[in-house]
Amino acid sequence: MKQRNMAYTTDVLNWQETMNSITIDCSLDIALHPARSNTVLLIIPGVDGSVNGYEDKYIRIANQVQEKHGVAVVRISNPFISSYHWESNPRRILDYIASNTSAITTNSKAPRIKVMAHSAGASIIAKIAHEYDNISDILLVNPAEKLGGDVIQSGLKSCNARITAVFGSKDPSIAFAERLKADGHTVRVVEGSDHYFSGSYLEDFIKLPSEHLFS
Repeated sequence: MKQRNMAYTTDVLNWQETMNSITIDCSLDIALHPARSNTVLLIIPGVDGSVNGYEDKYIRIANQVQEKHGVAVVRISNPFISSYHWESNPRRILDYIASNTSAITTNSKAPRIKVMAHSAGASIIAKIAHEYDNISDILLVNPAEKLGGDVIQSGLKSCNARITAVFGSKDPSIAFAERLKADGHTVRVVEGSDHYFSGSYLEDFIKLPSEHLFS
């Protein structure tokens, strides 16, 4: 059931997945920041990331992006389902945006989608984004190479979106930055930052969409 906040509306998607004849009950928390715009920023956290993020960082990003750029924003949680269902949450939210465009952007035209994704969320959207023609820009923050570096690279090579990858210099996948750079993607390294942009680097994390998706 949808609930209304001062600045955004929340919703929950519920569905079932099956694996080896076992049924898994799934749910996805959603927050919608509507705007009269044909652009939607979709924020996908890492595995088991919450819809608001640590210290409400994703709310802060949504508010900052709306204030500066006037676009709609969709935020989600990213609960782990199983090792066979990594793609389920991103696909469900992309379908949700397509089915609820009028409520999100105030018009029925398919929106241009810009994606900011972190960690496992970044790795998965990199693999599947080429299947969605209206994804125009992707910001990958510390994508997890362990989820399949070769498949990530292959997915990005098939994608027409503008790709930017940002890594903390202390991230476990920092070596993957060179592989993405060799593929011709824009890559930035934030010196001193870890996987989570901890401590004072949180402010750098919050600024990333404005700097790389709307510049």
